[in-house]
Amino acid sequence: MQPNTKMALKIYRNNLLLPLLILATFLLNACTQNNQNTVSGQVATSSPLRMAISPYQDTAFLVNVKPLRLEQKYHISLELLTIPWEDIIPAIASAGRTVDVGYASLTDYLTKSENINKESNDPVLFIYPLYVFKGAGFITFNPNVPQLNSQTINNPVLVKNFLSFKIGAPKNSMCQMLLFMLTQKAGIKFSDSSFTDTTVNDGLLATENGSLDIAAAGVTQRTEAEKRHGRVVLTMDTFGTGDIDGLVCKESVYQKRKKDIDSLIKMQFDCERYVLSDLDHHSAATLAYLKNNASTKYTLAEFKKALSHQYFPLTLAEVAKDIISSKGKYSIAKQTAIVNQYLMNIGATQVPRQTPKIVSLSE
Repeated sequence: MQPNTKMALKIYRNNLLLPLLILATFLLNACTQNNQNTVSGQVATSSPLRMAISPYQDTAFLVNVKPLRLEQKYHISLELLTIPWEDIIPAIASAGRTVDVGYASLTDYLTKSENINKESNDPVLFIYPLYVFKGAGFITFNPNVPQLNSQTINNPVLVKNFLSFKIGAPKNSMCQMLLFMLTQKAGIKFSDSSFTDTTVNDGLLATENGSLDIAAAGVTQRTEAEKRHGRVVLTMDTFGTGDIDGLVCKESVYQKRKKDIDSLIKMQFDCERYVLSDLDHHSAATLAYLKNNASTKYTLAEFKKALSHQYFPLTLAEVAKDIISSKGKYSIAKQTAIVNQYLMNIGATQVPRQTPKIVSLSE
């Protein structure tokens, strides 16, 4: 072979090897990076778990997931979608993949589960309780409305006086169930009572302008009423009860995403522990979300007060003791019994709802 031919062949081989070396280096780096992602706990590559939240003080803790790098800790990707509270259960039940999992109150779930799961092979399930909302109640701007507390609710004369005013509450809500329990204490048939079916926001306005005397209120409406010189005259705490809030999803979704949803529950506790451990310094992300999305623009002081109306267990053990146990202070079985008593009294069902079967988790 001639020298010029040998030189040309050498150049050809070098030119051919260079791209191959570059490709090999790229593939090696990609494999190494993938291994590092697995070892160091980077976010998993599976599709994001779509979680529905609402702009309230108790459902906004999860916005701390990214600042706390909890996706890396639990190897999942979480997508938070802001949805009005009343639309979460319908979104979960919808045929399309709007969301995978979301918050719901036990009362809402029990009153709606028969209809949403009717003729369904993939029922919506209440899978795990997270916290207890015990601050819902009734507000007024009328100075003549008596205030009821744990002692005076046992005075039938005072309770009858309270019930004689024009009262508004959402139909089948926990607040309407409080009215049902009040009529029992006063010896009045619930069916003989006349209450206006109204949303809590409309009820606040109607009470302020005088078309109602008393209206059902959540924390947002309580906060707004007190700002406008109204009063809180009855709360769930007065009855020693509260509305349990937790996670709902379709049965098939939990079966497919069990590991991710179990991790989501633990992420909730991580976020709650972080914020509640130092509200003065750990509330920034939550308050920023509420400022951008909530109808009530909480100050830090108002945020603290709103949270005081709720019970947040911070471990799986606390949930088991206080909510899942039939002997718990906020027993899920007791809450189910209250809802069943109400639904059967008004003729909404002939068959009592079953206490939800709670998924089993380990620390």
